[in-house]
Amino acid sequence: MPSVFEDPEGYMRDFQTRMRTMVENASNLSEAMESATGTAKSPDGEVRITVGVGGSLREIVLTAKSQSLSPRTLSAMIKETYDEAAKNAGDASTEALSSVFGEDSEIVRQARASRPPEE
Repeated sequence: MPSVFEDPEGYMRDFQTRMRTMVENASNLSEAMESATGTAKSPDGEVRITVGVGGSLREIVLTAKSQSLSPRTLSAMIKETYDEAAKNAGDASTEALSSVFGEDSEIVRQARASRPPEE
């Protein structure tokens, strides 16, 4: 990076280039994170849930098969399916970060480290 005192014009060009890159990365990240979702289905297809980044519920679908379940069973199935979809959304958000910042970036390493361990 040029010195502001030795090469003020070079310093400003370098600064403007870095700022353009940051704005572009922010835009790309916003788009990637918006599309980062996770979907999961119960084993027999009674429940399908889609979750966005941060655990936001995007869609829940209960099929006709779900009507034969007890409320307690259906509730547990929804919770398990939601948890799986949320994990999938977390994986998708980490992949989105990787696509913008690169697999070896610090932010991606931190995102991977913060994920709960696999069971």
